[in-house]
Amino acid sequence: MNDKSDISVRFAEPGDLDAMEKIYTQSFYELQPKNSIEQYLVPLGTWALIAFVHIKGANIPAGYVLTRNAVDEAEVFSIGVAPTFRKRGVASTLLTTMEEVAHLRGARSVFLEVSIDNQTARALYCKAGYQVIGKRPNYYQNATGNRVTALVLHKSVEKIDNREPI
Repeated sequence: MNDKSDISVRFAEPGDLDAMEKIYTQSFYELQPKNSIEQYLVPLGTWALIAFVHIKGANIPAGYVLTRNAVDEAEVFSIGVAPTFRKRGVASTLLTTMEEVAHLRGARSVFLEVSIDNQTARALYCKAGYQVIGKRPNYYQNATGNRVTALVLHKSVEKIDNREPI
């Protein structure tokens, strides 16, 4: 994979759930069963994007983002990237595309939570323009079983210049 042109993003479909579940279990400490990921997609306004990396003619699932629009806000439930494709632009491509879709669906702001000890994700969100607006003590469980604080982040997406819909 040479650059972001090797990455494509589209709306997730029911056939993508197994790939999303696999990426989730590779990305997070707390197990999220497939039916729970599927349940995220049930409420009105909830949607998912899936990213693929193109290698030698194959499209390999590389990451996903689960999001919900409610009135003029979007909330990111989960964003994950397969370990093989980390640090290659997949997460930033998903984040940018999610913001554009959220904006097209009426969102003026995006909110998400990130573990205070997840330096990689925090750097990604900071670079993308997200601001810390609060904390949720003992929100996540880390690999050692300890509870850790989540930072609540916010970004305005009111002025996004949408290029073309996915």
